[in-house]
Amino acid sequence: MKDFSFYHLTDLHYYANDVIGSYGKYYEEKCKLEQKCMAQTGAIIDAAFQTILKDKETDIVLISGDLTFDGEVQSHDSLREKLRALQQQGKRVFITFATHDFYMHAQRYTDTGTEDLPKYTRAQLREHYREFGYDQAIAEHEGSYSYCVQLTEDTRLLCLNDDGDFDDFCGYYNDQLFWIKDQIEAAKKDGCRIFAMTHHPLLEPSPIYPVISHRAMLGGYEFAAPYLADLGLEYIFVGHTHIHDINSLTTKKGNTIYQINTGALTGHPLAYRKVTYTDEGMDVKSQYVEKIDWDLGGRDLREYARDHFISMIRFLFDALENDFDEFVYLFSLFIGESKNIDKLEPVLKPLGKFVTGLTFRSIAKVFGGKEYLTPEVADKRIVDFLCEVVIDMYGGNADCTPDKPEYKIFMNLCKKVLKLIKVKDSKGEPIDMVAVFAGTLYNAGIDDHNAFLKSAKKGPLIKK
Repeated sequence: MKDFSFYHLTDLHYYANDVIGSYGKYYEEKCKLEQKCMAQTGAIIDAAFQTILKDKETDIVLISGDLTFDGEVQSHDSLREKLRALQQQGKRVFITFATHDFYMHAQRYTDTGTEDLPKYTRAQLREHYREFGYDQAIAEHEGSYSYCVQLTEDTRLLCLNDDGDFDDFCGYYNDQLFWIKDQIEAAKKDGCRIFAMTHHPLLEPSPIYPVISHRAMLGGYEFAAPYLADLGLEYIFVGHTHIHDINSLTTKKGNTIYQINTGALTGHPLAYRKVTYTDEGMDVKSQYVEKIDWDLGGRDLREYARDHFISMIRFLFDALENDFDEFVYLFSLFIGESKNIDKLEPVLKPLGKFVTGLTFRSIAKVFGGKEYLTPEVADKRIVDFLCEVVIDMYGGNADCTPDKPEYKIFMNLCKKVLKLIKVKDSKGEPIDMVAVFAGTLYNAGIDDHNAFLKSAKKGPLIKK
C-alpha cells in the first residue's frame, strides 16, 4: 500500500457571528456556558486551516460532523467558503454532518432575548456541501446521506452519517449496516483497504461516559463496534464527545477496531489530528491551535480555552450545590443530554452540598487514607481536583496515576461510597463504578495524543 497522510478535524461548531451579529446579555451568557470558545470559533478554524495549508505534503482533510454551532444558515454559508478556500489551494475535503447542523435551535442573541434563525434540511446540506465528498462518491446510501470515496489508488473512506431519528437514536439502521457491509466487501474484492469516519462514538471515550451519557454514544454501539470489526474495518474516526481519546476493541473472533476520537476543534484542547497511513498501520499525531487573530488580553490561547472550560465546570458544581434544575440544564449543555442525570438526583444533590467544602484532609480523616496525605495535597479542594480530572479527560491521557496521593485517597473514598450506588448498563447488567472511576482518573491504555495503531493486515490486498 502506498503511504499517504490526512488530517482529521471534528466538531467545529462554527458560529458566524460576523454575519449573524449576536451581542449583549444573552450572547455573553451563552458564550459563558459553552465548552467551546463560541465567540472565537471562526478565528480558531481559520488558524487551523492556515496551518493545514502550509503542509504541502498532505492534501486530504476529513471533518466528521457538527460543522456549525446550531445549524445557522449563515454559519453553513460562511463555512462553505472557508472549505472552498482549502479546496482551491489543493486540499481534498470530505465532510459528514450531524444533528448540530440541522436539528438544533438556531438563534441570534441580543440584549433583550433571542431570535430564531433559518436552517438547512439534511437534503439541503447534502447539496450545500456536495463538492466536499458527495461529488466524488463511488457509492452513496441515500437514506442516511452516507457515502464512500476512493481516497487513493488502494484506499477507500466510508463517510457515515449516523443521524438515526435525529433525537433518541443516533446510529445505523439495518439497511445502512447492510450498505456498509457491501462497501467493505467491495473494497476487499477490488484490492483496497477501507476505513471510516462517523460522528458518534462506538467505543467509550472514557469509562464514565456511557454511565452519564449513554444516549450520546452511537445507538446500538454494543453491537455495531464488534460487527464492523468482524467485517474487517480496522479504523474509525469520530467526534461528538469533545474528548480527545484513542481506544480499541478486540472481538471474540480476534478482530481489532481502533477508534480515534478527536476533541472539538474550537474548545479545550483545541486539537486536531494528522495521520500517516502505511502498510504497517496508522501513525496518529495530535496538533493544536496555538494562536488566533483575536485579542485575548495577552493570554495564551490554549490557556484561555482551558480556563474557559474550567469556569463552566465550576458553574456546574455551584448549580449542583444550590439549584439542581439549573445543574440539569448546564449538564445538558456540557455533555449533550440529562435523562440519566435526572435519575441520580437523590444521590447527586446531597453529594453536591457535601463535596463543595471537602478537602483531601477531610476525606482522609473520615474515610481513611491519612497515610497518603502530603503538604501539597492536604488542603486541596476536591472540587478543584475534579475540575482537573474533567480537563484531563477531555484533553486526553487522564494522568492521575495510581501512585499519586490524590488517586489513593479519592479511590479509597470511592470504594466505601460507590458500593452504595447501584447503576446498570444498557443491558441491565450492574456496572462496577469503582472500576469506572479508576479508569476515569487514569488512562492506562493507548496514548490519546500520539500513537501508532498497528494493522493486523500485512501486505497489499490481492484482487480476486
